[in-house]
Amino acid sequence: MNINELERLTGITKQNIRFYEKKELLHPARNSENNYREYTQDDLMRLKTIKLLRKLDLSLEDIRRILQEEAPLGDTLAQHLKTLQEKQQELNACIDVCKELVNKTRSGETQLALLHVDETLRKMDEMERNGGKFMSIVQDYKRFAEAEHLRGFSFKPDTMVMNAGEFTEALLQYAEENQLNLVITKEGMYPVFRIDGMEYKAERIFDRFGATIHCSLTHPEELEAGLKDIAPARRLVYKFIHGPWFFLLVLFLIMAISRRSFLWAFLVLAMIGPYLWWLLIRYFR
Repeated sequence: MNINELERLTGITKQNIRFYEKKELLHPARNSENNYREYTQDDLMRLKTIKLLRKLDLSLEDIRRILQEEAPLGDTLAQHLKTLQEKQQELNACIDVCKELVNKTRSGETQLALLHVDETLRKMDEMERNGGKFMSIVQDYKRFAEAEHLRGFSFKPDTMVMNAGEFTEALLQYAEENQLNLVITKEGMYPVFRIDGMEYKAERIFDRFGATIHCSLTHPEELEAGLKDIAPARRLVYKFIHGPWFFLLVLFLIMAISRRSFLWAFLVLAMIGPYLWWLLIRYFR
């Protein structure tokens, strides 16, 4: 079968199939007459296996080691399960409530009765009172920080990106490493691609450290729709924390205190104190 048939049968784009080939996860044969790739049923199953393992959030390196039998599948999955369970701790509060409700279904209660709405709401309200406000602030900041990152990002590719093919491979590799749903819509030295429906344009820039790929959102106003529910005052605080000035301020204060330059630390706080106080008043009022 050819690559178009393979794409149809697996749902994996041709670009990603070629990317997996370059990463030596897939090894199709070549037709001796026209040198075209010819994919077999084994290649089809191997690609489906890669797709499954990627959906389990396994890294490309782990998948390569499994496919080449350098690492036992069971051991790799066990280690990966441990990592996933560590990430799962962020959801423990909701998980505890769901487990309790599931246990009640096993006792034979009806689907509506098992909810015990008043009791469950009381427990969840108590959780929110104890940590909900803090978690709301944290979650809003995470959304804000992610949105700021989505406006534009840069990364260092493994190669100097001297042609369109290397540019495409660099973008796909970045997407794989960061678990991004990236689809290239225009290849070239100024490629255009989409991540979760948002369009980006990319360019290569050289500096003293080599090539850097800069990606920027084509329509940054699209991000604003997802942040409308964050209060303007809270966004001001987040913008200050997320910006470079907050980091420089903290660094300067640490240096001043470590050298016992309390006067400098006091002067800095005196200068920025009114601004910080204004932000806090606007935020909590």
